[in-house]
Amino acid sequence: MRHAAIACFLLLCTLSTAATAIETLAYELLKTVGDIEIRRYQPHLLARVEVEGKFSKAGNQGFRPLFDYISGKNSEAEKIAMTAPVLQQASIASDQRQQSQWFVSFVVPSEFDQQNVPTPSNNSVQITPQPELVVAAIKYRGGWSQQNYETHEQLLLTGLNAMNLSTCGSPRWARYDPPFMPWFLRKNEILMPLCDSSAVK
Repeated sequence: MRHAAIACFLLLCTLSTAATAIETLAYELLKTVGDIEIRRYQPHLLARVEVEGKFSKAGNQGFRPLFDYISGKNSEAEKIAMTAPVLQQASIASDQRQQSQWFVSFVVPSEFDQQNVPTPSNNSVQITPQPELVVAAIKYRGGWSQQNYETHEQLLLTGLNAMNLSTCGSPRWARYDPPFMPWFLRKNEILMPLCDSSAVK
C-alpha cells in the first residue's frame, strides 16, 4: 500500500510538472479583489475553429483540427509547440446556457506573428489576431462540467457587480491541463472581458 501511494504521488508530480512546462498566455496583473483578478493581455494570435454542439462536448470537437494544425498540417509542415490555455467561448451573442455554437482556440506561441505564422491546411482553422484585452478572471480547480463552470461564472459576475464593473462580449473558458490530468488537479479559469478598463483602479 505504501509503495502504491508513493507511486501515485510521483505520477501526480510528473503530470503537474509536464503541465507547467509549456508556454502560457502572459498577462499583467492589475488588481486583485478577493478571488477575482483584473488582468491585461497584450495582443496575441489564436488558432481557432467554430464547432456546434453542447458546452461539454465542444472542446473535444475542436481539439482534433487544432491539434492537427500544430502537428504539421500547415503551409510549412512545421510542428508548433502546444500552449495553454485552451479557450472556449460562445461564437454568437446569446445566452450561453442556450448556446450551441462555440469557438475553441489554441494560443499561438509568442515566437510567431502575423507575418511568419504557418497557414493552416484545414480551412476550418483560422488564425485570428486578438487586440489588447482587459479581463476579470476567476480560477478554480476541478472537472470540466457545465455546472462547475456556471457556479464559478456566477461568483465572478457577482464580484464584478459589487465592483461596479461592466462586461463586454462572451466569457472565455480557459483550461490549462490535458484530459489525462486527474480531475481534482485540473486548473481552470473564466476570463470575462471588461468594457471600460479605465474604470479599474
